[in-house]
Amino acid sequence: MSGPLPTRSNNFDALRLAAAFFVLVSHQHALWGLPEPVIFGTMGLGTWGVMIFFSISGFLVSQSWRQDPHIGRFLAKRFLRIWPGLAAFTLIAAFILGPATSTLPWQSYFSAPEFLEFFNNLKLISIRHYLPGVFENNPFPKAVNGSLWTIPLEVRCYITLALVGLIGLTRRPVIVAVGTAAFGIYYFVFAPDPTNYLFHFGLYFYVGVCLDLFRKYWEGRAVAIGGAIAVVAAALLWLDAPWPACLLLITYSSVWIGSRTTPVLNQIGRFGDVSYGVYVYAFGVQQTVVWLVGKTFPFAAGLLIAAVITTLCAYLSWYLVEQPALALKVRLRAAPANHAAWHQ
Repeated sequence: MSGPLPTRSNNFDALRLAAAFFVLVSHQHALWGLPEPVIFGTMGLGTWGVMIFFSISGFLVSQSWRQDPHIGRFLAKRFLRIWPGLAAFTLIAAFILGPATSTLPWQSYFSAPEFLEFFNNLKLISIRHYLPGVFENNPFPKAVNGSLWTIPLEVRCYITLALVGLIGLTRRPVIVAVGTAAFGIYYFVFAPDPTNYLFHFGLYFYVGVCLDLFRKYWEGRAVAIGGAIAVVAAALLWLDAPWPACLLLITYSSVWIGSRTTPVLNQIGRFGDVSYGVYVYAFGVQQTVVWLVGKTFPFAAGLLIAAVITTLCAYLSWYLVEQPALALKVRLRAAPANHAAWHQ
């Protein structure tokens, strides 16, 4: 099996940041009451960003398991990557953003059932999007953060990968690949449902896992294999099967582009990996901007303001919350020395 990619010699930070801003731009349209941008006639820009996230996550998290196949340490690393940033946003939204924007008096706000329910987000099992009286008159009413629904899905992917690794299947890549392919055939042929998000995005995650497990077979001939995948995807599109075509194209291109070393792009994370912070804070910032300026405010100016504020929040989240939490990984025995650079 191939060894880990060299520290900070790849484009993954840049690709994840681009995916986070795809989601931000897509949501800006929805929150302004406009149709979301569509790619290839069927796929929303934000959906494309989420697909990139899950593809990269499967690839990198699989590598994390192979480097240290201990279920306790593995889950602890995943927890340290996701929970602190989410917890910080949850507290800020509940105790600062909510009272400042709610139509309810403070006493009614804090005593409403939705206030306590909002903290269920910290369980990582399901997401509560609403706080009492918040953003009720926005074009996209009430939702404090419509992006976080993917986090429980990713947590489920982590858990299933830990179980797959625990029974030794990550040492048998062919079984994982056959299982992923069989599930893909079942989902796309017999039970197609793009709203079954666990199955849909879980496939992106596990194709990313397969790309890690088989990396030594494709990384030396990436262009040729990419061409073959493009041909297969074109055939699928001709057969009116766009979703499996997207699965093949997006997962492979995301991992291939991320694994490369491109000048400038491979330095994007030099001052911090803020992609998760952008993803977590963007929706709440955008709703607040709409609440302040109204939907008649110029769209481009609102997008720019939201992007700048979100980026600032993301950097604060990275330096004050996420990076200190990730530093705790060094206390986990057998953690690889270069692992923190991947931020997974």
